[in-house]
Amino acid sequence: MLKKTNALLLCSAIVTAFLAGCGAQGGQTKEEGGAAKPPEKQEPVTLKFYTMTVIDDFEKYINQFVKKKFPHVTLQVVENKKGSEIQDLIATNDIPDIIWQGLTNMGGALAEYDVPMDLTPLAKKHGFDFNKYDAKMVDSIKSYSPKGEILYMPYNVLVFALHYNKDIFDKFGVAYPKDNMTWEETIELGKRISRKDGDTQYIGLLPPTGLNRVQSQLSLSYVDSTKQKAAFANDGWKRMFDVMKSITDYPNAPQIKSFGDVRNAFLSNRTVAMMPEILQLQNYDMAAAEKAGLKWDIVTFPTFKDKPGVGVGVFSDGFVIPKGSKHPDVAFQVMAYLSTDPDVQMEATKNGRITALKDNAAMLEHAFENNPAAKGKNLKAVFSQKYPDPILSSPYNSAGLSVISGKMLDYVNGKNDANTLLKQAEEDFNKRIAEMKTR
Repeated sequence: MLKKTNALLLCSAIVTAFLAGCGAQGGQTKEEGGAAKPPEKQEPVTLKFYTMTVIDDFEKYINQFVKKKFPHVTLQVVENKKGSEIQDLIATNDIPDIIWQGLTNMGGALAEYDVPMDLTPLAKKHGFDFNKYDAKMVDSIKSYSPKGEILYMPYNVLVFALHYNKDIFDKFGVAYPKDNMTWEETIELGKRISRKDGDTQYIGLLPPTGLNRVQSQLSLSYVDSTKQKAAFANDGWKRMFDVMKSITDYPNAPQIKSFGDVRNAFLSNRTVAMMPEILQLQNYDMAAAEKAGLKWDIVTFPTFKDKPGVGVGVFSDGFVIPKGSKHPDVAFQVMAYLSTDPDVQMEATKNGRITALKDNAAMLEHAFENNPAAKGKNLKAVFSQKYPDPILSSPYNSAGLSVISGKMLDYVNGKNDANTLLKQAEEDFNKRIAEMKTR
C-alpha cells in the first residue's frame, strides 16, 4: 500500500501561478490601479511519467504538446522493466507522478498494490467534467474501483474490427464479409473458406488474440458479486466457450498452439481469411503489409444475436495518478489537457490513437488520416458499435484472464469438455486469489 501524505505538495504561490497560467493562457493581469503587470513566473516542475504500457511515440503523442502548453513542466520517462516495476518503485518510495496504462490492465498490479489515486477531488478542484466521455466509458472506469471511484483518465480508445484477406476470398470465389454480421454468420463464412489447397491449409477464422475481447461483449466477469471468488462455472462462460470452439469445428482443423498466433497467420503467412481483432492500423504497420502484398479490408466486429450493435468493451490507453505523487495538481492539469484538448485529440486521432471524447463526430472523420494504409478502407462502420455493460473488476482480474485463457485453449483443442474445464478454472482461480491475498 502507498503511504498517504499530509504534506503540501506545492506551495501556494506555485499553485496560484499554475492556475493563473492555465486560466489566463499566460495573459497579463491588472493591478488595483488598472495597470497591467506581467504574470508571475512559474517554477519548473519535473513529473515522472511511468510507462506501464508501451507508448509507441512519446514525443508525437505526449511530450510535444506538454512542452508547448506547460513550458515549465518537464516529463521524465520511467520505463516499466526489471528493477523498476511498480512494486520496486513503491519499495524505494520512488513514486511516479503519472502512470501511462491500459484500462483493461487496471485490474492487475495497480489494483493489487492499491496504487491509483481517486481523481474525483482533483476534478472538482480544477473544474473538470468527466461527462466529456461516453457514459459507458465512465462506468467502465468506475468498475475498476471497489468504491466506484474514478482512478483513470483516457487518452484514446482502441477500435475493433473483423479484418479479411481479399485474395483468399477471391481465390475460392466466396463473397466478402459484410458489416453487422453475427458470430454465427461469421463462423459459417469461415467454414466455407477453411480448406487445403495444395500444400497450404487455409483457415477461414481464428479467435482473437485476447479472449477478453469476446468476454467483454457478453459482460462476463471473472469474479462473483463479492469480488473475492471465481465466477466461471455458469451458462455465460459456457456460451462463450462453445462459440469459440465452433470457430474451429470443421474437418482437419489444425490445433491452436496460441491465440496470439492469429496475427502472424493473417498478416505475414496470409493463410487466415478473417481476423477479429484490434484494428491493425492502430498498432501495426499496415502500409508495409500492403507493400508486401496483403490486400485487406474490414467490417464491423462480429456481434451476438441478442446484443445487436454491441461491440467490444472499453479498451483504452490513458493516465493514472498514483498515491504519493509529489505533484498531483500539475499532473492532473497535464492529463486533463492531453485527454480533452481538441488540437491534441484531433492530431492523435489522425495518427491512429482515436479520441475517447463523447462528442467526436468531427474528429472521427479524420481517423487514421495520416496512415496511408487507411485510404479506401471501410472505417466508418467500425465506429458505429456501442459499448457493452462493464464487467466487475477486482485486483484478481489479470490472474482470472490468464486462468480462463488456458482452459479455453484446452477446450478448442478438444482436451476436455466445457463444464469440466470451467470447474477446473474456478478451482485454479480461487487458489490464485488465496495466494494473492497473502502477499
